[in-house]
Amino acid sequence: MNNFKSPCGNFKSPVQGKCDKKSASSAENITENIKELKEKLTGVNHQINLHKAEGCSEEELKLHIDKLHEYNEIKDVGQMILGRIANLEGVRCQDLYEKYDLDLVD
Repeated sequence: MNNFKSPCGNFKSPVQGKCDKKSASSAENITENIKELKEKLTGVNHQINLHKAEGCSEEELKLHIDKLHEYNEIKDVGQMILGRIANLEGVRCQDLYEKYDLDLVD
């Protein structure tokens, strides 16, 4: 005879009940996701066609994106330098923006 009582009592996993419901509706979820993705793809293709009609090319867009990446990398390096200077001087980065007449928004 086992006198051991589980501290949890009659434990029933909440996952078991949900699995049955998930398997029944997973096909519906997948179908709905596919439908949403197709609608999104249609919208993106429409935007691409509008931009092409305005004279924008994929090469121009790629160049613009590359320039934005370069700008962000340079800005990140500048932020790191300001952070180190602020640390060395024992001031806030915001104080350095004011000191060097930098725009906080940019």
